[in-house]
Amino acid sequence: MSSTELITEISENQVIYRKSFDVSNELLFEVWSSPDHLKEWWGPDGFTLTVISFDFRNGGIFEFVMHGPDGHDYKNKIQFLKIEKPRLISYKHIGNGDGDEDVNFLSEIVFEPTNQGNSTNLTMVQVFSSKDELERVNQKYGAIEGGKQHVGNLAKYLETFTKAV
Repeated sequence: MSSTELITEISENQVIYRKSFDVSNELLFEVWSSPDHLKEWWGPDGFTLTVISFDFRNGGIFEFVMHGPDGHDYKNKIQFLKIEKPRLISYKHIGNGDGDEDVNFLSEIVFEPTNQGNSTNLTMVQVFSSKDELERVNQKYGAIEGGKQHVGNLAKYLETFTKAV
């Protein structure tokens, strides 16, 4: 992958987002694994984030509220399944934290250093239980466009962050 453009692939019950970033895989991993960074970019356009708890280890829970531009608060809870610093973060979205599992999917984020200077290829794979479930979640919540905006907000944050350091 040499493009810095976001590539999105939809296949059956999966959505794959690919993008290259002009930062090290260590920095890219850090902005995915620190609540201080996450609150600056996590979520689709116009959303803000409140971190309730963040236990970054295999089996740990990340509980947060996404505040939508429509004034709605969206509670979320994920469980980290596998963390391999600075190469991989895998987690399961397990609903809103109050027993409602309306949105339930697996995510795997892979950070691969390139041989082109200080750059990293990011691959984010979201796996839903079925193609129908992916379509339902996409219709109800705009999941695919939200995923694109999520990665886009990461890119915007990294541009600002790397200029400030």
